[in-house]
Amino acid sequence: MFLDFYASDLQSTYAVWPVPLLLLGWLVLTGGRAATTADARFVRAYTLFFAVETVLDPLVSGPLARWIGIAGSAPGTMLIVFFVLLGDFRVLLLLQRLARPGLTRERLLAESAAWTLVVPLVALTVEQLLGALAGELPENMIWLLYELSFCALALYLRQRALPAWVGPDRAARLAYLRSVASYVALYYGLWATADILIMALDLDVGWALRVVPNQLYYAFYLPFVYFRFFASGDQEATSSPAQASR
Repeated sequence: MFLDFYASDLQSTYAVWPVPLLLLGWLVLTGGRAATTADARFVRAYTLFFAVETVLDPLVSGPLARWIGIAGSAPGTMLIVFFVLLGDFRVLLLLQRLARPGLTRERLLAESAAWTLVVPLVALTVEQLLGALAGELPENMIWLLYELSFCALALYLRQRALPAWVGPDRAARLAYLRSVASYVALYYGLWATADILIMALDLDVGWALRVVPNQLYYAFYLPFVYFRFFASGDQEATSSPAQASR
């Protein structure tokens, strides 16, 4: 019952569109909150770009992929993987840009891309080891390993990397970035919990639970990032020399 609903275009595409579309329309029509610093302008541009990406992701990898006949094929799978990695890249880009404002644009993009590759490499390695030890694994084991790995990465960033990057004198900025990392750990943890219910216990309710992190990932991530930033009162009125040169 819940599997049929979860697999439907209503749940996977159209139900996640209203919030990012409303946010996008509001930003385009009104300009959003006043962005008077480099960090605030980055958050606004980031939100605009990824609001468009958030709308395109479920459309291109779902109904459009079926329409052009690549759903379920190798190109269709590559398209899904591309959007998964892009969705993780958006998180790592935000965290690094706001935690490490001295990075040049080139280094920021390169390091965010490198961090994005950590989780798939870990998940693939663990899957190979488990397969060698236990034999054939469930078909979707790679996704469960991916979810657990990114949840662990988000918690590591929250507890260790972000404090080191931000430093001791920007408490409000650290609190904001930690809240973003916690948000990401939450939706990855919920995805993993749902997949354990599905794979280990064969419970259809796991598909219903999966709807919640889908909404957190697609619909509510950008509003959380955007409004939480401006509510934090930490726009960092000055930019670093590296930022000013860009």
